[in-house]
Amino acid sequence: MDMKKLMVQDLMQTDVKMVNKNTTLLAAAKMMYDLGVSSLIVEPYDDGDAFGIITRKDIIEALVTDSIGGIEDLVEDIMSKPALTVNIGLSIYSCQQLMRMVGVRRLPVLDGTDLVGILSNTDIFAKLVEGIS
Repeated sequence: MDMKKLMVQDLMQTDVKMVNKNTTLLAAAKMMYDLGVSSLIVEPYDDGDAFGIITRKDIIEALVTDSIGGIEDLVEDIMSKPALTVNIGLSIYSCQQLMRMVGVRRLPVLDGTDLVGILSNTDIFAKLVEGIS
């Protein structure tokens, strides 16, 4: 399988789960659990704002390191913002390199300025395994 020929749009998930920055960590964690996802995209405040991202790992690390007040703190207190995004037409190979260099596992996908999906290392891994078997 030639990963250089696969594009983001070939592997991305289009059912993106979003959360507001004013949501509590408890509510965000419950939402992730209920939806069976490990991250949520944080809605931009307005048209000039960037997307953010919060992951299950972010919440766990914040709680066990006491770097926040507690589970009633807000998503905006620990989210990564701006989220590192990629364009729908980027190659999977480039995304793999970017994820490895920057140390992220998920990339929100944009078509222009519109959020159209999310690509995770799990999506890439599944395609690699599919090509091997």
